Amino acid sequence: MKFKAMDASQTNFTPYLFIGVILMFLFGSIAYGMYNTFGAGAHGLTDSIDEHARMHELGIAHSHLDNN
Repeated sequence: MKFKAMDASQTNFTPYLFIGVILMFLFGSIAYGMYNTFGAGAHGLTDSIDEHARMHELGIAHSHLDNN
């Protein structure tokens, strides 16, 4: 009996550490992406679809005619 109690107290935490590091990397990447998208990091970003639509409204985006 005493041997089993001693064996149960020695737990290998390596898998928990490995999973914890992976989860921290995953959530950190998601948080960094959200910060760049919506936070102060998004200051210099432009919406390319919005810019293209604005150029279409002005008639300077591109021609839909074949230029041969």
